[in-house]
Amino acid sequence: MKKRMALLLAIILVALVFVGCAQDAGEAAEVAPEAGESNEAGDVTTDVLVIGGGGAGLVSGITAAENGSDVILVEKMPMLGGNTLISATGFTASDTVLHEEAGVPFTVEDHIDRTMTEGKELPNLELVTLLAEESSSATDWLLSLGLSYEVRVDEPWWIVPTEGHFGSQMIAAYREEAAKHSNFDIRVNNKATELVVEDGKVVGAMVEDTDGNEYTIKANSVILATGGFGNAPELIGEYNPKYAGGTGVMSTAGPTGDGFRMAVAIGADVVDMEHNMMRPLATPGYWIRETVISEEGIGGILVNKGAVRFTDETQHRWDMVPDVAAQEEGIAFVIFDQDVADTSNGQAAIKNAHSRMVEADTVEALAAELEIDAETLQATIDAYNNGEDEFGRATMGKVKAAPFYGFQVEPSSHYTMGGIAINRDAEVLDTDGNPIPGLYAVSEVTGGLYGAGRVAGNNTLENVVFGKIAGANAAGK
Repeated sequence: MKKRMALLLAIILVALVFVGCAQDAGEAAEVAPEAGESNEAGDVTTDVLVIGGGGAGLVSGITAAENGSDVILVEKMPMLGGNTLISATGFTASDTVLHEEAGVPFTVEDHIDRTMTEGKELPNLELVTLLAEESSSATDWLLSLGLSYEVRVDEPWWIVPTEGHFGSQMIAAYREEAAKHSNFDIRVNNKATELVVEDGKVVGAMVEDTDGNEYTIKANSVILATGGFGNAPELIGEYNPKYAGGTGVMSTAGPTGDGFRMAVAIGADVVDMEHNMMRPLATPGYWIRETVISEEGIGGILVNKGAVRFTDETQHRWDMVPDVAAQEEGIAFVIFDQDVADTSNGQAAIKNAHSRMVEADTVEALAAELEIDAETLQATIDAYNNGEDEFGRATMGKVKAAPFYGFQVEPSSHYTMGGIAINRDAEVLDTDGNPIPGLYAVSEVTGGLYGAGRVAGNNTLENVVFGKIAGANAAGK
């Protein structure tokens, strides 16, 4: 537990640094008051209450404010941004002006097909179609904020920043846009604890400020944008026991399932909860590509604290998760040699493992640094190099070329694919399939768009497409 808390605190500190960088880069005005500043008079009333200050929450709040509503956004963390802040990739979109300019096609139909195929045909086709059809206008809006993107020609579904850190740029742009609206009140260090329901309609939420004072925000509409539950392993394990024991090291500290729990408590339905995107080789803030232990001919191995192999390193990453979680302390060690280190994914692993990465000229020295038994590790590597395998690897590799590399990994939630059920208007549905009056939800707190697999980048697009839908509908437009 102490180790996990230390990791989470480290991630918070990194996020705080990104916020500072984002403000400097975007010259965004400060829009978040000091904790408790706006609620000195006690309970307050507004038109729209947004719960969660990540990318989805900010887009929802901006849209509602643009449509003339008074908006209050509460964020339990001391900063805005959520997991969007640490996103370092891009987003997926189709038939955009950027595709036209680049002369590289990726159509709405391509987008829908890719999303449904990746999700094993389980996603809600109506929601997927809406996401793809609105992706071009979402891109236009992002460009209008001054953000600069380009199409990755070899992977035309990817829209990537022309330079700089994607997540911090995006949050800086959202903060700057939010600051233009005097009717948009943002409160950090304020945690929503319970939805308020009157006569079957959601009319606000109970909120706790940084001093533990509880007050009520009454609203005509409430938007849940609290993210997933990457830092709620018990919730992940409740819906899929084989993933129990995962950590939240790939996430910021905020996504603990708050909005999900609040919605379910008042009768919201859920969808695809058994499908959580997990990574077996996670380090703080990153996931290591499994090819470093699976690539034919050169792949390394995965060992536990006893310095022995325990799984088929070539199986699907989701199937490897429970094997890693079952090891002592729920951790394992990736071991590979210089031949793997010379590959692009090997270089990425060395970079992303940061302080966990150990490099040594001998197996004995590597084991000493990793604090595992050297004699056993050498025997494990020798057996592997001789082609001995009891776990059914599809292909064998080797660990022979010095120097040798090793680092600690653990299974972690990468993305919460299931969640609260919504319709195309971002209204939260009850267990009978009817909208819960006054309640909307957007992005990772929701389910329906991903099924059993997520197209990378659709999640960031979802923040914009469904954030705008939720904001406009909550404002009554």
